[in-house]
Amino acid sequence: MASACQILRWALALGLGLTFKVTHAFRSQDELLSSLESYEIAFPTRVDHNGAMLAFSPPALRRQRRGVGAAAESRLFYKVAAPSTHFLLNLTRSPRLLAGHVSVEYWTREGLAWQRAARAHCLYAGHLQGQAGSSHVAISTCGGLHGLIVADDEEYLIEPLQGGPKGRRGPEESGPHVVYKRSSLRHPHLDTACGVRDEKPWKGRPWWLRTLKPPPARPQGNETERGQLGLKRSVSRERYVETLVVADKMMVAYHGRRDVEQYVLAIMNIVAKLFQDSSLGNIVNILVTRLILLTEDQPTLEITHHAGKSLDSFCKWQKSIVSHSGHGNAIPENGVANHDTAVLITRYDICIYKNKPCGTLGLAPVGGMCERERSCSINEDIGLATAFTIAHEIGHTFGMNHDGVGNGCGARGQDPAKLMAAHITMKTNPFVWSSCSRDYITSFLDSGLGLCLNNRPPRQDFVYPTVAPGQAYDADEQCRFQHGVKSRQWSQLSWNLLCRPGWPHPHRDPLSGISHLCHCALPDIFTLVPPQL
Repeated sequence: MASACQILRWALALGLGLTFKVTHAFRSQDELLSSLESYEIAFPTRVDHNGAMLAFSPPALRRQRRGVGAAAESRLFYKVAAPSTHFLLNLTRSPRLLAGHVSVEYWTREGLAWQRAARAHCLYAGHLQGQAGSSHVAISTCGGLHGLIVADDEEYLIEPLQGGPKGRRGPEESGPHVVYKRSSLRHPHLDTACGVRDEKPWKGRPWWLRTLKPPPARPQGNETERGQLGLKRSVSRERYVETLVVADKMMVAYHGRRDVEQYVLAIMNIVAKLFQDSSLGNIVNILVTRLILLTEDQPTLEITHHAGKSLDSFCKWQKSIVSHSGHGNAIPENGVANHDTAVLITRYDICIYKNKPCGTLGLAPVGGMCERERSCSINEDIGLATAFTIAHEIGHTFGMNHDGVGNGCGARGQDPAKLMAAHITMKTNPFVWSSCSRDYITSFLDSGLGLCLNNRPPRQDFVYPTVAPGQAYDADEQCRFQHGVKSRQWSQLSWNLLCRPGWPHPHRDPLSGISHLCHCALPDIFTLVPPQL
């Protein structure tokens, strides 16, 4: 697994003069790495379908090729090689994640400040080459690879290693990435769980728990599951869950205004892939129809550590911003802003019954899908694995109980607990739905409770950048985005590697290659910072 020595070899081999300093700029990834039992470093590379390196083309030609149209980048192949893992990704652009009218909205305290069309040109789904039926991949390629790889009954997450020098790489090479198993992710709380409680008695229970039902009875003989309704069986009808996604102020501050959009879309790309798994037994498409990024607190929305109160406030707030009148901050319900469910992602460490941090990861009303004030959820951001929480909570809105609660799933000798398990464990398989979850959602849809999901929204027309980011934003402007308005590029850079007393140094010439072993230790995360001006 990765060591700081590997990071040093990577940095030195690039032969660049850069000044490093450990800061809080990438505290999120610093926390991620410290929470992992093990991880590896990989350098993903664009390849052809056989895994061979692509022919070199000048940068200007590559930019031109990317902007030609959808066909140019509709299919991608990436090789991801690490000491114990080797993947050849076969990727196809995800055409359905964004509805055609989706916008990204930035909200201040006064409401909507500005908005623009969202872009999904870098969202892909697929499988490992040669393993179409036994593997799953959901990846965002914006700023490196962010996403999920499922293979050999293991779930791997991949994301760029932040804070290091970009270096002079080949035309189709990416920088260093962190690759880790989901089972390696340790949450700081031992009681990590969904906030939906399954215990009785019913009296006095919160409103979001009062709809828990026993598992649906399986049909007998020629009897249909909801024969009296005369509805078309849900398993043969395609459903579309138009989704409002809201990132709170702490999310925007934590990930940065320039990165939070693609980060959230990378998570929702994984969520969409989870609902496309055949184990669900129904054709369910998750589509983002609206993305709201809160830059300031909202007057009528209170988000705290208390998951129950925060969910109650969010469910009311998301209903209030869709209105026929269009007065004040409300947006008319004209199809553009409509949604079937609302997802809140927060950086608060939420807790089900108290305003203090604990191990709750998410909360949602059970069976609330298609009810305006009950089709909503709150989800704590824990990295890309947040996708599993969101899928789990949306599952609750479809009427799903936890695996093993009022059903046989998870019991010894029965179908093991899967995505709807109440607690995250190493034995949980979160990419697959249990037979109980399949029965719950089938009963919910067949009973006519999901009628709002029948309409098919328009598909997204992809918008491609006409210039490279480095052309749109010069070095001074990029420094200001990253480090504040008083920052600018610094031309006189030098090496300044931070070492503690007693740390040994590499045994080999660092420029001789990065494949040789050396014994050293450096801080896990570096970030480039400008000098004090």
